[in-house]
Amino acid sequence: MKKEKPYLLGLDGGGTKTMVCVADEEGNILERFESGAFNMNGQSREKVLQTLSDIYVRLETLGYEINKCWGVGIGAAGISNPAVSQFLREAFQQEGFHCRIGLFGDHETALAAAFPECRGMVLISGTGSICIGRDAAGRQYRAGGYGHLIDDVGSAYAIARDMLSAVVRAEDGRAESTLLKKLIFEKLSIQKTEDLLEFLYQPGRSKKEVASLAPLISQAAAYGDCPAMEIERKSARDLADLVIAVAGKMPEEKHLALSGSVLLHNLNIRRLVCSYLETYDGSIKIIMNHGEAAVGALRLFRMTDDACPEGKR
Repeated sequence: MKKEKPYLLGLDGGGTKTMVCVADEEGNILERFESGAFNMNGQSREKVLQTLSDIYVRLETLGYEINKCWGVGIGAAGISNPAVSQFLREAFQQEGFHCRIGLFGDHETALAAAFPECRGMVLISGTGSICIGRDAAGRQYRAGGYGHLIDDVGSAYAIARDMLSAVVRAEDGRAESTLLKKLIFEKLSIQKTEDLLEFLYQPGRSKKEVASLAPLISQAAAYGDCPAMEIERKSARDLADLVIAVAGKMPEEKHLALSGSVLLHNLNIRRLVCSYLETYDGSIKIIMNHGEAAVGALRLFRMTDDACPEGKR
């Protein structure tokens, strides 16, 4: 059955799948579905175009006519790149979406997913790390998020890097022995340090593959492994510093959401971050971010000028 009313799309583009939300003019969610990968940092343009084509077909199947779509809010990593933005706008036009397109970073949609009014702070620690804040006037502040070569402190990548450093330092006598060696060697099915180096420096080795070692830190720390426990403490301090930097720029804002795999799954790092922030400012209210990034993209789009027909918000 054909749907007669206008609708809005919210997309959360990821490296393996894309979440799509269909909403009415008031922002009420009508449909949810998944499509393919949609991440310009990790996929070819052909794969992104295929995902857009799949979304088009899915909408048609559900009864949504493309000419009734009055706007699309998209959240994805790497979307601030001007070349990427231009490509995506042209790709949507090519697929028949002749409407306004709003492009937002995945950190922005995370904040909007956590707070319906799109104001507050969000600390994200996944493969990378960043803290952003948005005040009541719409001004945005950030700390971190400058990439794994010079930043991304407290992220899964940084944790894995420190774990690997602890292993090689223990091997050559610069540091104490660590259970991390056994855990990492078992995970990678390797026998010696040379094998570890071969894994790490193999051409094409991705940040995500290195970061995938990070969950082992909690296993080692649970056994009282001192190097592992110190890495967790350092990571938590670094993450708390990101929040403190942003909070200092918007002292009136006291709401913080925690997001990303490290803060979701490593309970000790999460506890330490909360403890450090309690010492800094006990009035900060901390929650876990369980919101949908696709919904966050919808919210941000609806806040943009002329986003909604007849001025609706």
